[in-house]
Amino acid sequence: MIYAYTKFDHLFFNVRPNVISGIKIYGRDDTYPIEQDYNAITGEEQDIWQRLFRRLIDALDQYAPKIYLQGVEAMGLSMDLWPNFAELSPKVKAASGWKLVSVAGFLDEFLFFELSAERKFPITNIVRQSKHFEAKYEGVTISNRNEYTPEPDIFHDIRGHASYLMNRDYGDFLFDVGEVGYELVCNERGFDLQLVAHNVKHLQNFAWWTYEFGIMKKQSGSDSVRQSPNDIDHEVYGSGILSSYDELRNEAACSKKRSNASEMLPFDMEEVVITRFDYSEIQDRYYVIESFSSLHDAFRENRDLFFYEG
Repeated sequence: MIYAYTKFDHLFFNVRPNVISGIKIYGRDDTYPIEQDYNAITGEEQDIWQRLFRRLIDALDQYAPKIYLQGVEAMGLSMDLWPNFAELSPKVKAASGWKLVSVAGFLDEFLFFELSAERKFPITNIVRQSKHFEAKYEGVTISNRNEYTPEPDIFHDIRGHASYLMNRDYGDFLFDVGEVGYELVCNERGFDLQLVAHNVKHLQNFAWWTYEFGIMKKQSGSDSVRQSPNDIDHEVYGSGILSSYDELRNEAACSKKRSNASEMLPFDMEEVVITRFDYSEIQDRYYVIESFSSLHDAFRENRDLFFYEG
């Protein structure tokens, strides 16, 4: 894992401790791909999916972007049905060329970027608060709440990410990010490993503050697909917010200026790539993009930021 390499960490802002300790991490030598046994889904797991889904329905309708809401509808995601990869993956493939891949859990950087560069999106086949989750981490202290777990689970991966893959432009953007990541971890430029890790952290920072925890200015026309009009100045597009009731509630309160728990900062590419983050808490800042197209352009025009040479 790149967290073992710290030589260049003094160049980062907002450096945080490694809070993913305890999480089981899978690499290429592990048995990480697993077939989804849909018939083995338990009633408990169905209940957890429904509870998490129901709690977010109204807030997502009001604050999520248009392409996200259209993706949910196009995929046919339902509160009443546990996600069936055999049914969802062909829809995603037809829409953006991506494939949903069932995996055992958190993947290391090399494996994640390798899959991304092949347009394969890993979906963790486990859900928070279930007996399967508890058994996986028996004897390990790890957050396992309705609102949050540091290991991405099926609710985060499907409810937060997968709907975007019904949009070709967004899928192409994620592919571009994956290609840069794969080029970094393959290290064809022959960088020192400390430098490779530093550049991978640049990319992680970018991903965290954008497609995981990003927001954007309210877009014209988005209310046409909502049941209730958006009453804040922003739309929430980061999947880490979209799959967390507490994070979404915090963002809305800050946007309405009813709370100052988190700052709303203008998106700055150079600042974002050097700003570290914390897995374990509500975010203390959100970077605001103008639009998806402006984000995509910023990434493509600043690839050199991910190939710092020391």
